Order: sequence, then C-alpha cells, then structure tokens
Amino acid sequence: MTDHRFLARLPRESSHDGPALHPSRRALLAGVGAGIATGLAGCSGTETNQSSPEDGTLVTDYAAAIARLSTDRPPITHGPTDGDEDGDDAASTPNPVSNRVLESEDDASELVYAEDATNVDAIRRLVTETTYDSESVFVYQRPIGECYELQVNYVTRDADGDPSVQLCRVIRDAEVDCERDVRDHVAVAVRLPFPADEYGGFSIGSGESCDPVPERYRNESDSA
Repeated sequence: MTDHRFLARLPRESSHDGPALHPSRRALLAGVGAGIATGLAGCSGTETNQSSPEDGTLVTDYAAAIARLSTDRPPITHGPTDGDEDGDDAASTPNPVSNRVLESEDDASELVYAEDATNVDAIRRLVTETTYDSESVFVYQRPIGECYELQVNYVTRDADGDPSVQLCRVIRDAEVDCERDVRDHVAVAVRLPFPADEYGGFSIGSGESCDPVPERYRNESDSA
C-alpha cells in the first residue's frame, strides 16, 4: 500500500474568549457583508501563496460529494477492530477518519457511514462506484461552524503527479436555522481520475471564499 503524505493548509476559524454570543442569521450575513473585503482577503491570499506550483495542471474530470452531521461525531469512521478475548471495548470502537486515500475496494469496505448524516448516501455511492484500477478517492473530514458549508473549489496536480484539493467555506442559505457558535462535522469525498499508485503525496487547502480558479490553471491546455 502506498504511504501517502498529507499537507493540510487549513485556516483556523475565529473564536471568542468572552461570553458566548448567539447572533441571528440576518446579523451574521450583515456582518460578513461589512467585513469580507478585509477579513477574508488576507486568508484567501495566504492560501493562494501556498497553493500548487505554477507548473501544475487543473484536474477537471473529478467527482465530489459532501456529507454533514449535526453532532460532534464525524459522518465517516473506520470499521471497529475485533476485540480481544478479554472483551477490550477500546479495540471494538470505530476510529474517526480525518483524511485518507482509498486505493482499493478493500479500503472502501472499511468505512462506516453515519446513517443520520445528510447526503451520506452520495458519498457511499461515490466510493462504491469507483474503479480503483484507474481511479482513487480522497476522504477528508473536519468540524465546521453550523452557519457555514464546505465546497470543493478546484483540484490541481503538480509536476510530480501529486494532487491538491482546494476547498472553500461559504455561508449557508439564509433560510437555514443556525447558531454561529455551534459546530457540525462535514465529510468530503473526491474521486480522482487516476489511481493512488500514481502519486505519493497529497495536499489540501481551504479558503474563506470560493475564488476563481487561478489564471495559470485556466490557461492550461493539458488538464488532467
């Protein structure tokens, strides 16, 4: 099995040391409108400076699915290991997945999905319908504020063949009832159009807005 290296480039979400605040949905939207030019520009710029090398290519033939669970549990875990003869409960506890490359059907079969997670069937379908001889799947999970959602912005591949997934965080629809200090868990699955044995590393970046694909990638004629 390939030993894949991961380089996460994720900005820390803001927190407050004072009393917890519960602004309304309308107040949150208004605040973002006032502060987005200054507050998010720096974070977005940081991600741009750390993105893939300029000799990389844009990956267009990928598929993605995102699931969400409104608890502190991730939507996807590894299947539990068999307990020992003494009944070790720790050995039979499912393990959370933070990031992982699925290289084969055996890898895919180890995942356990939270049935109460939103859109989890889409991830299950993406994982099970992958042709692992010519494709691979990257699974990534993280907490996220209840008023935000995570999206896949674009995917690139560097000169060494290592892929990079660029994510972005956006405000959810106005009709969604949410609290700013409440956190959910999201799972992102991205099917890549090349097998896992073609790359040895993987990077993931996240910005505070879904910026356009950099021009150097849009101008590439040989996208993966």
